[in-house]
Amino acid sequence: MPWPTILYTILLDEVMIVTGLVGALVQSKYKVCLASPFVVHLSHPDLLQWAYFTFGCAAFLWVVWTLAFTARKHAIGLGADVSRTYLTCGVWTMFLWFLYPIAWGLSEGGNVIAPDSEAVYYGVLDLMAKPVFGALLLWGHRNIDPARLGLHIRDYDDDPATTSGTHAGHHGEKRALGDSAVANGDTTTAPGTTMNV
Repeated sequence: MPWPTILYTILLDEVMIVTGLVGALVQSKYKVCLASPFVVHLSHPDLLQWAYFTFGCAAFLWVVWTLAFTARKHAIGLGADVSRTYLTCGVWTMFLWFLYPIAWGLSEGGNVIAPDSEAVYYGVLDLMAKPVFGALLLWGHRNIDPARLGLHIRDYDDDPATTSGTHAGHHGEKRALGDSAVANGDTTTAPGTTMNV
């Protein structure tokens, strides 16, 4: 994806998280009817709490839209294997992310589940969203060349003189080759080459 798209998606993700946090911290009183324990009568602090939740959900839906449509088009353009990995990781992430607002509504929003159940709910979601997602991502990228994704990664023992530039005529490559020749005491150049020292 282009950098501006990545940055505004990250910003909306942060808006989603912060509004959920602020909504959870708003003091509220739960007034439940005895006849129907699932009906919650909202007072003004409760409305404010749910307003933050609604704003966070709007940001969440924008993030989901970006990941489901815009980013997927970019992944498809990089090849079938990249698209398959993106689809697997994206569907997993969006499925889990849809469970977070439900957890918020049952715990901070509606006070339906106890705090220990809330901790278990969020804990399971976090384990599935972080380590399991990371494992899916690593497994999916095992046969994908990072250069196809625009990443130029070199190993710690690779010679920088041979991996500093991938484009022909890159000045860093010439300079690195020239420096290594001078370091070895060789000040001659091959016919048709230049040495920028």
